[in-house]
Amino acid sequence: MGMDRRNFLKTVGGLALFTIVPRHVLGHGYIAPSDQLTKGIIGVGGMGRGHVNYEGTRLVAVCDVDKKHLELGKKLVKDQIAAYHDFRDLILDPNVDIVHIATPPHWHGIMSVEAAKAGKDIWCEKPMTRTIGEGKRVMEAVEQYGRMFRLNTWFRFKDPSTDWEHR
Repeated sequence: MGMDRRNFLKTVGGLALFTIVPRHVLGHGYIAPSDQLTKGIIGVGGMGRGHVNYEGTRLVAVCDVDKKHLELGKKLVKDQIAAYHDFRDLILDPNVDIVHIATPPHWHGIMSVEAAKAGKDIWCEKPMTRTIGEGKRVMEAVEQYGRMFRLNTWFRFKDPSTDWEHR
């Protein structure tokens, strides 16, 4: 027996209704993948391993020239993530929205400019650059390519009452 038009529309309508379920029905705290910013961390030897779980972001890639650090970086999340030895490969990864630069400072300027050129937003550890000239080049690239740049001064983005210095 074939399906008539009325039964077909009821079935399709029911399926469509199921796919348009409000987020709160799926459970408190559920964040859809489309509402998450993805990030890749360059430099997971120390500082980079401490900046993984931030609300609204999901780690999808890590990069380090040190094989031991890279292996530790891949274990930062339960999911399988991309791992790179060359920072340029992470920057060009289309799955990465934000490039978090946690390398030694002499790389910050170069990597920030390259990330901006590739259309990525940048989260950079301190110091931003080694020289004022490098800093100007970073800001010019950020402006030219319409990207966002954040220098990691984490204590300015937290509630002081939860900050360890104020307890």
